[in-house]
Amino acid sequence: MTLRSLHPEGRRLVTPELADGRVERWSEQAWLPLTRELDRAIPLDAFDAAVDGALVEHPAHAPALDAWLAPRLHASLPLTRREAADPGIWRFLAVVRRPELARHRWENVSWAVTKQRYWSFGTRHTANVFARLYWVAELTREGASYALTERVLGRPALATPLFARGWSQHRPAVEAFVDVLGEAPGEDVERAAKLLSRHLALVPLELLDADELRTLLRRFARAGRQDP
Repeated sequence: MTLRSLHPEGRRLVTPELADGRVERWSEQAWLPLTRELDRAIPLDAFDAAVDGALVEHPAHAPALDAWLAPRLHASLPLTRREAADPGIWRFLAVVRRPELARHRWENVSWAVTKQRYWSFGTRHTANVFARLYWVAELTREGASYALTERVLGRPALATPLFARGWSQHRPAVEAFVDVLGEAPGEDVERAAKLLSRHLALVPLELLDADELRTLLRRFARAGRQDP
């Protein structure tokens, strides 16, 4: 099979039955009229192999799956950024092709959140399970190296506040954030992310170099902390 894009009408396929496995996968008769072919054929063999590996290597609901799968997922889908910006392809992968990955990675605690993990586009931890991992890898890789990808996704307390913010699309900011806060307590990470967002409402990100970002993040992480 090759990659397709799921139309907005395909949202009706995101059901509790799919999320809990009562519907393992939708039949081709159910999804085919709701999809379109892409401008070029992108095989899914490597993608399927990456997903299969993630399901075997990691127990259910294990956060470590993210850092393992993201580089392999990214490498398996030779997409341009324009192609990868189509929410429909990620919806096709999560709703039609491999819905079991979302079931395996995330416990269905809240239906409102679970629906987003099949449908919503972006890098937030509540977004489409495949779009999130692909775009985090796209924003953090350097050539063939996914070292930064693995580092940031290896710690949810770091990745969650970071990729909820628009400035996470600026690689120097991501590098500075991980360098300064990679081992910091979760409350320091969240505080620094919030304060940097407020600062960037006044100062364009492009005017700050990496050293300035690191200095700001160190200060923001300490803000409000009661040092002995």
